[in-house]
Amino acid sequence: MPLVTDFPLPLTAEEIRADWLSEALGVRFPRAFATSVEVLEAHSGTTGRARLRAEWKGNSTAPATIFVKLAPTDPIQKEMVISTGMGKREAHFFDGLAEEIPVRVPVPLWSGWNEAGDAYIMLIEDLSEAGCSFPSSRGDTGEHPERMVDTLASLHGHYWQSPRFDAGADLAWIKRPMRGEMGPLLIGSALEQFGEKMPAAFRDLADLYIHHTEALNELLDAGPKTLIHGDSHLGNTFVDGDQVGLLDWACTAHAPGIRDFSYYICNSVPTERRQRDERALLRRYLEGLAKSGGPRLAEAATYDLHRRYAVCSWIAATATAAAGSRMQSIEVGMRGMERATAAICDLETPAVLRAELGV
Repeated sequence: MPLVTDFPLPLTAEEIRADWLSEALGVRFPRAFATSVEVLEAHSGTTGRARLRAEWKGNSTAPATIFVKLAPTDPIQKEMVISTGMGKREAHFFDGLAEEIPVRVPVPLWSGWNEAGDAYIMLIEDLSEAGCSFPSSRGDTGEHPERMVDTLASLHGHYWQSPRFDAGADLAWIKRPMRGEMGPLLIGSALEQFGEKMPAAFRDLADLYIHHTEALNELLDAGPKTLIHGDSHLGNTFVDGDQVGLLDWACTAHAPGIRDFSYYICNSVPTERRQRDERALLRRYLEGLAKSGGPRLAEAATYDLHRRYAVCSWIAATATAAAGSRMQSIEVGMRGMERATAAICDLETPAVLRAELGV
């Protein structure tokens, strides 16, 4: 059972002691008692992350290594996770929902959070010990795009228009995608930093987003909804055999599924590969969606939506690049922004959005 309380949770990996770990994992691994806990590695960015090694007596099935996510130590980052509810939302996801969704995710071991959202902790499977691999953002990604759209189609089809998101139902805690004041501020910063070197579509989309933020958000929330990952870029994926799994569920939301598809395609698939395979990947997604419980959607109409939702990928990638190395390495941030900008140029996204918004 999760600890949803104001009772203190470990705030750093170093505070996770053997007795605390034994109690936390006692339900999943009865009669397992940790005799020691060692922090193998730890760092804090948007959220805190660590790998632990534990020695056990009494139950040999308890994991020897554990991946941990907890609140960041940086005050600015901590304020962000509190204001957005990101940490609390992900801990809630790993408390139950992670075990039922039809795609590969890290196996949840235990999660807890307090109501304020400034303290949370997730104990999950150590994927590196499970033999999983993590794709590079540098070049061609092999069969990753095909496997990724299969994963997204399975997720979206399973929860398509589900009544479980209705008020009072068990998934009512999953809300629309996050909104906040930081988005326009970061895009404004990106415009100052990169605007002169980028194509006209970059500056046009930045201006549209900054001056019509709420209207754009309402447009992006319109349409049939499902469970989405919300931050489905390449860095939040892993590969287990022939499956692409999804990490980092802090942005999970109740929203149109095409949002995840466009988000991945536009900033994680190399530009030449996207230009060549975009339509084929969309058809594959639509076929998988219908097989997984979703509707059989028309390709042409969905492609038009893809042209709209390319903006989500662009906003995320451009905001990340504007933040320098606070969210990702600047190299990764710039690569994502350049790919997403190429996509919004190819798809003529600024013109699409201006026509839909009437501005």
